[in-house]
Amino acid sequence: MYKKSVQLGLFMFMFVTLVFTFGGGVQAGEIVYSDDIRENVVDKEVLVKTADNVIVMVDSSASMAAINKTYKKPYYELEKEALKTGFGRLPDLGYNVGVYKFTPWEVLYPVQKFDAAGVTEALNKLPAEPAGKTPLVKSLNELDSVLKDLSGKTVVYIFSDGGYDKLAGSKSPGDKTTELAKKYDVSFQVIDYSVQERDRKTVDDMGRANMSSRVIPFDSYVTQPFYALGPLYYTKWDTEVVTTSEKKVAGYKINNILFEIDKSDLSSAAQEELDGVGKFLKEKPEAFAALFGYTDDTGKAEYNMELSRRRAEAVADYLQKNYELGSDRVVANWYGAENPIAGNDSAEGRAQNRRVEVSIGGM
Repeated sequence: MYKKSVQLGLFMFMFVTLVFTFGGGVQAGEIVYSDDIRENVVDKEVLVKTADNVIVMVDSSASMAAINKTYKKPYYELEKEALKTGFGRLPDLGYNVGVYKFTPWEVLYPVQKFDAAGVTEALNKLPAEPAGKTPLVKSLNELDSVLKDLSGKTVVYIFSDGGYDKLAGSKSPGDKTTELAKKYDVSFQVIDYSVQERDRKTVDDMGRANMSSRVIPFDSYVTQPFYALGPLYYTKWDTEVVTTSEKKVAGYKINNILFEIDKSDLSSAAQEELDGVGKFLKEKPEAFAALFGYTDDTGKAEYNMELSRRRAEAVADYLQKNYELGSDRVVANWYGAENPIAGNDSAEGRAQNRRVEVSIGGM
């Protein structure tokens, strides 16, 4: 066997790489892909649900027309914007959600599986302008009828400035929320925009319904609507093994380059095959081509060895000259009549043996 001596080391490297060599009958110019499967241990953020039901009581009374000093906008407008933002950020962990207007009581979104688009649509049904009184205690009585049909933990958000219409013989809002907190598994999150001291006491009383209830300043809620989502879930970190699979180019398959009897000229069909190889190598600078020249067994062994060399070098020269590929990326090897792929006892078999095989490695 003869070969270009300067390329001996590279050829041995090729021999242990993934290469693709194909005989006749293979579709030319086809890129070969393999699955690149990897396992990685990654940190994963896990959201843990801490409530089952979410109820929102929206204030649309006349007092909501007051201008918020921080944002220079009506409280009512800020309330609606913050609610839409908050629900837009609420992760879908299987909550049941209900939205009610309590000035007066009106069902905007009856308790059902959370749907962000549905809640937004319900909030859009709120009056364009705030108006009317604040029958807060009466609305808390209505809330009682909602809570009795729920199971699991419930969080109720109430927007309030502490003002309300008093009913003769009725409990205060604070007493009513305390009663509901004892009766059901519920906590109250009171969004506070009170101004008067007596109204602030009403808000504080509702926020002390039980240990899990609290008061949230209105400006804090508007600035960070997700701040109020704390009672609904918490975040923890865990690790998991993630398996990824993606298609990776593994090689390029090509028909053998065939030659006429006693010839080393490249046919037009052979050049077309090699054009695909050349383009592939240009696009994949890490890839290289190993060429293996052969003859049939007609003629003397020494002549066949020389003929197989000319065939391999004809292919190498074509790729190097037409696609500007260095000798380190196209390596010619020749073997004479060795390694036949068909019988030499027929014209058809000898035609298949007069060939140069092209193998792609380095992928």
